[in-house]
Amino acid sequence: MDYSGFDTAPRRILIHDPLDGEALSALRAEHLRQHNFLDLPTTERFFTQYSSFRTELAHQAELQTLEMLLGRTPEYLREASTNPNLMFTRDSSITLPWAPDLFVPARLKLAGRAGEPSLVARALMELGISSIFEFGDDEYCEGGDVLPVMDAGRRILLVGFGVRTTKVGAIRLALELIPTYADWIIGLSHDPDLLHLDAGFTVLPNRVIFAASGMFHAGFLIDECRRLNRIDPIAFAKELGFTVLTCDKIGVIRNERCNMLPLGRGRYVAFSMPAAVRAELEEKAGIAITILDGDEISKASGGVNCLTRPIYQ
Repeated sequence: MDYSGFDTAPRRILIHDPLDGEALSALRAEHLRQHNFLDLPTTERFFTQYSSFRTELAHQAELQTLEMLLGRTPEYLREASTNPNLMFTRDSSITLPWAPDLFVPARLKLAGRAGEPSLVARALMELGISSIFEFGDDEYCEGGDVLPVMDAGRRILLVGFGVRTTKVGAIRLALELIPTYADWIIGLSHDPDLLHLDAGFTVLPNRVIFAASGMFHAGFLIDECRRLNRIDPIAFAKELGFTVLTCDKIGVIRNERCNMLPLGRGRYVAFSMPAAVRAELEEKAGIAITILDGDEISKASGGVNCLTRPIYQ
């Protein structure tokens, strides 16, 4: 059975609704760089777009919010009132479709986000999900840099590194997860203009990859015997039989074009996407993409995938 992230429907989805805190409303132009926002969102339009996004998700899976699971504790209220990036629940943990009762707490590099993983870990444990291990020292690994897929029966984690996730963080994943919870770890050194792997790369059904042009510089494979070999990521994917579709990097950064949320059974949600790109992806990957308005949300340097942590339990 294929337990790829693109093929497995989440049972629940963990989110943080920005309306549950004051952080976004309190954001000012002088804070944009600190929080990696591209521009200052128009809050009313932002909240309208997020509400539509949340409504769409609720049609697909049970939603759990951090506030529902944690209550309005001092720790939660502090993050919700000061950290506008808390809504990007993808980054704070790693869940595995083939091991639904387990998760790995992330370790975030940005100082203003350092408190997120412990909050999300508490929320996941409230749902009965257990932690496998924790990163330490110079090991940083963010959930937006980790993509679980299966190919030829292998459980593979694609791990982007270089901006937020460190190479030693990716290697620690291999040491902890292989062979019990993964077969391969493929490390991908990606374009530093894109904060996370999911900002400019996704794997789709029918062995289709959708990526920003010039996304990768180098990579490595750690196999089931924990042997490490260097690879050229795109050439390696093509050797495995994948079709690689690319798009302009500027469109990826401004519109989160590659940041697509898989909901299982070929269903996807995405923000703004040209009709021709959508048609090609739907035809070649055999998927259906629901397009939502998200231009205000994209100003926060995040898309639909970033806003969600799928739970497979």
